[in-house]
Amino acid sequence: MPMPEDIFGADFLRQLQTLDQALLRLRGSAGEGIARHGRSHGQHDFRGHRPYAPGDDLRRLDWNAYGRLGKYFLREFERERAEHVTLLVDTSRSMAPGRKHVLARRAAAAVGYLALARGGTATLAGGVLLQGQARFSRLIEELRELEPVQDSMAPALVALASRPKAPSDLFVVTDGLDLPESFRPLAALSQRRCQVTLMLVLAPQELEPPTHGSVQLHGLEERQNLAMELTPERVMAYQAALESHLQSLQALALRNRWTLAVTDSQADLVALFTEKLAGVLA
Repeated sequence: MPMPEDIFGADFLRQLQTLDQALLRLRGSAGEGIARHGRSHGQHDFRGHRPYAPGDDLRRLDWNAYGRLGKYFLREFERERAEHVTLLVDTSRSMAPGRKHVLARRAAAAVGYLALARGGTATLAGGVLLQGQARFSRLIEELRELEPVQDSMAPALVALASRPKAPSDLFVVTDGLDLPESFRPLAALSQRRCQVTLMLVLAPQELEPPTHGSVQLHGLEERQNLAMELTPERVMAYQAALESHLQSLQALALRNRWTLAVTDSQADLVALFTEKLAGVLA
């Protein structure tokens, strides 16, 4: 029997190191970090100075202060304080086609890795709080256990929103194919000062279906099959419905000041974060 695929193998770990360095370069090129979309309470606001210590990042030296005082000082910004991130991965059966669940778990692992590497903490929704890079292996083991076997992500969203204390930062990765009403708990969390990042992962065939041929549609939630002959008219109707659905989610995200990204399940992880999610934990 072939060995099961390790979606968190050595190649993936090398990707995380590449991603970490790429985000640090972006942060440096932007001056003092990339402003996070949706944050309204000054995560990058200037906080003050502190004396330079050996090993500090020389890019943050305040040369104007040196010119006035003849001493080295570093500029500090509010975004540098350690943060806690909560990760929620959709495990509904609709995440199986196109290996959406693979990218979903890898993206959640990447966010957790970045949080731990920057001195923050991470929690997989329903799991234990993890702190320190040495605990990243625990997060990986928890993510390995997640398989697309549930009916819907809606109960997990309701459970998260019903907790007495709302997460400070929440990273949700899903295909977004539940009804828009299912995402209302996220709006409730936003009202409690939870900063939400919503990543939608769709399979290539969902984004650009073939325009002809016979297909077997699998009712993943209803567990029924339906044979259908594709026609240009049917494909156009599907694409219009998908576009309308995504626009509804985009409007919801805009209203609640979420960070929203839509991606192909075959996307490169480093490109995904540097191009679409650079401000999440840059």
